[in-house]
Amino acid sequence: MSLNAYELSAGLFARGLTNLKTQLTKAEEHAAASGCGETALLDAQLATEGRGVASAAPADLHMYTLAAQVHWAAEGARLAILRLLGASQVPAANDAKSFADLHQRLDATIAYLREIAPSDLEAGLDRAIVIEHRRGSMSSNGRQFLIAFAIPHFFYHVTAAYSILRNQGVRLTMGDFLGNWGAS
Repeated sequence: MSLNAYELSAGLFARGLTNLKTQLTKAEEHAAASGCGETALLDAQLATEGRGVASAAPADLHMYTLAAQVHWAAEGARLAILRLLGASQVPAANDAKSFADLHQRLDATIAYLREIAPSDLEAGLDRAIVIEHRRGSMSSNGRQFLIAFAIPHFFYHVTAAYSILRNQGVRLTMGDFLGNWGAS
């Protein structure tokens, strides 16, 4: 059986966000057990220069906080699907202030992804996709967009969130990142 557009997009994103929820649950347990506090974890970010303080790096090299990485993992998935569907894309506000807010955002995105009809995404593979950004714009078809941009973008933020949590002492394993990969 060959892979379809749904499995390579909404299905993959839903699975990754579900695994991210598991990691956030472990982070909450870590914050409670260690006394480090929820805010400290949500505001944590990776240093961009050696072991130094991230604020010493130029502004364009700053890494997002954990809360922002989770936000952009969810938003990246949602916006990618909207592009493939040919629908308008307006990013949601990055306003999570708690683990509960992040779980709510992830739950809403996962629910949205699971409601997408697989047949609706197939046409998106051939759709013209244009992404505007500060350095100009990029054009591709939906297949190229999904494989060369949307999936790597999604995993960039998921991996950064995982790395921040590991860096903050949350006991995560590769299994927490991969999740139940044998499940359908």
